Amino acid sequence: MLTCKEFDEFMVDYLDGGLPIWQKYMCWLHVKMCRECAYFVQQYRRAIALEKSAFDCPDDAVPESVPEELVKAALTRRKNM
Repeated sequence: MLTCKEFDEFMVDYLDGGLPIWQKYMCWLHVKMCRECAYFVQQYRRAIALEKSAFDCPDDAVPESVPEELVKAALTRRKNM
């Protein structure tokens, strides 16, 4: 079985479906057996969904309080989805 550290290294590819079948199965098994990683995956998916919904109105201005680096990272991530 994978360790949590090993799962963390594969998590993004696991969620994006970019792993070979045997690695996908090992990640799936780890998530089923590890409550902490299952929670982490749930929160990661929630963060992605919130990020997508935050840009539902691309013409709205970004508040001044949002760091420029965060805006750039979110826009880059969105382009890659």
